[in-house]
Amino acid sequence: MLSGSYWDLPQAVRFLMGSDQQPQSILKGDLVVRLQQGFSQHMKKDLETVVDVVFDAMISALKEKRRVEIRGIGSFSLHRQKKREFVNPKTGLLTVCPSNYRVVFKTGKDLKSNSLP
Repeated sequence: MLSGSYWDLPQAVRFLMGSDQQPQSILKGDLVVRLQQGFSQHMKKDLETVVDVVFDAMISALKEKRRVEIRGIGSFSLHRQKKREFVNPKTGLLTVCPSNYRVVFKTGKDLKSNSLP
């Protein structure tokens, strides 16, 4: 199904999404199974290790406040949220939510133009 050492993005996205184009969640285990279908010469345990290493690298980069970019798919970055005050509706007390960071995903141009409706 997958030819060559590089995939074109729409083919890779269709492969990882599966044959049914219904919106669905893809779990890490599903990703490993689908990779095993495309790379049957590799053991499932090795593919699980590869997926874990990729996700661990992404998580550690975000913890170091670095941007993670996957060409053609998108990028993950951290945006700082300001501290804010709010009133707890149950107690009526004024509460302060401290400033923190949130992970933001920005869709890449290839994924946006080729795969999304």
